[in-house]
Amino acid sequence: MAEGKHKRVHSFGQLLVTYSVLMVTTLLVLGAILFAIIFAQLSTVQQQTSRYATVMQLASHLSEQREAFNRLVFNTTTEEQKIKALSDLSGAEIRARLMLQRLEIAFDVSPDQYFLLRGIRNGLDFISQQKPLVLDNLPLDVAGYTRYYMIDTTFNYLDNYVYARFLSSAVTQDAEAVERMQASISHIRTLAMLLVLLFAVIYTFAIVMIVRSLVQPVRSMVDTAREITKGNLETPDLPAVGPSEIRFLEQSLNSMKASLKERIETLDENAKLEKRIHVQELQQVKVKRELDRARLLTLQAQINPHFLFNAMNTISRTALFEDAEDTAELVTDLAGIFRYMLDQRTTVSLREELEFIGKYLKIQKIRFGERLEYVLECPEDLHSILIPPLIIQPFVENAIIHGLEPLEDGGTVRIAIESIKRKLFITIEDTGVGIADAQREIALGPQGANDNTHIGMANVLERIKLYYGSTSHMEVRPREPSGTVILLTLPIRKQDRLGAM
Repeated sequence: MAEGKHKRVHSFGQLLVTYSVLMVTTLLVLGAILFAIIFAQLSTVQQQTSRYATVMQLASHLSEQREAFNRLVFNTTTEEQKIKALSDLSGAEIRARLMLQRLEIAFDVSPDQYFLLRGIRNGLDFISQQKPLVLDNLPLDVAGYTRYYMIDTTFNYLDNYVYARFLSSAVTQDAEAVERMQASISHIRTLAMLLVLLFAVIYTFAIVMIVRSLVQPVRSMVDTAREITKGNLETPDLPAVGPSEIRFLEQSLNSMKASLKERIETLDENAKLEKRIHVQELQQVKVKRELDRARLLTLQAQINPHFLFNAMNTISRTALFEDAEDTAELVTDLAGIFRYMLDQRTTVSLREELEFIGKYLKIQKIRFGERLEYVLECPEDLHSILIPPLIIQPFVENAIIHGLEPLEDGGTVRIAIESIKRKLFITIEDTGVGIADAQREIALGPQGANDNTHIGMANVLERIKLYYGSTSHMEVRPREPSGTVILLTLPIRKQDRLGAM
């Protein structure tokens, strides 16, 4: 029983689709018929127009033939003019015969029109027979003038046949066809309008009846849904009435209301529990952040002091051989280096880091003299980016101590910084002795933190991992033909812009 009702209810949708398809199909068929009729009528009009154009071309070619014949008889003084006139005469005759043949074959002609076309063809045949007799006996004698007069009279007859008789007959015939076509189109248009109106009325009536059977249940559901959105879940359940689709919606709305009521009660209980858990999580995050900060500060404090002792020795030797002005400048740079290294900030601007590197390289330049050359490259718009401090100097120191110092002629250290697609690329390369695979593994491995030779590189690697997480990357590779290239890849986050916080 329920299955039968289900099928019967679904017939509403099927009925709507059936009426829609029937209406559209009928309109399409009617439109196709109308277009076919109109296309046929247009084809008739096009044929009539084409026949008129063909008649006019026939008349034009006859006139050209007559004009070329007259030039041959009276106006040719040179052989070139004669050849030109003969060519024009022959071409005009051929074109006239083609137009005549087209009128006989391509178009429907009445018996009167057929005899007119037959008379035109006979006239052309007569002209073709008499024409050589005239042209072969120039200048004309009495017999020649008689033949010329006969040909010219024939041309007059042909003009009369084409214009006055054939064209007039064709126009009359076409006018009658146009009148019949107009009457037919008028009848078809009236019938089409009546059919469209009839189907529109039937379709509208069916839609109204179907919609009327659906509107009342939908209104009840809308009212209930409106109460639910206001937070009122105590409304009575909707009765299961109407088609099966509507019944399904009513039952679903009742179930949703009950489920919402139960879920809200559960959420109220969970909210209190989640609030307590959230407080505990915040406390854990705060503790972890403080631990990470302490670890960062501890790692920053582990920078190898070897450079500081070398710098002091360099300043002492310089003071022995030159005036105190250069020594004072070295002491000022060294003081700036000490101040920077003892700074407790977890981030510095790229400008500050580069100034520190510049002071460091300046002191090393005095130490190594011409054996050390260095290049710093960084666009101005990157100076405001924030980075952890002391992440470049250990690589520069490693390049000088382990790369250039063993070489008698020294070499060059290049620091280049660029930004591509929200990533910061820091390249430190030297032209020194290079780095072996085993040394590269020691520098990048966890055991490097206990090796004084590579403590700086391991220190930097651990600090950038703590600060940036897995989005940072460090690569050490040999440089061709000699030397080492170190590439640091760091993300440029929103909080890494100076003043962003």
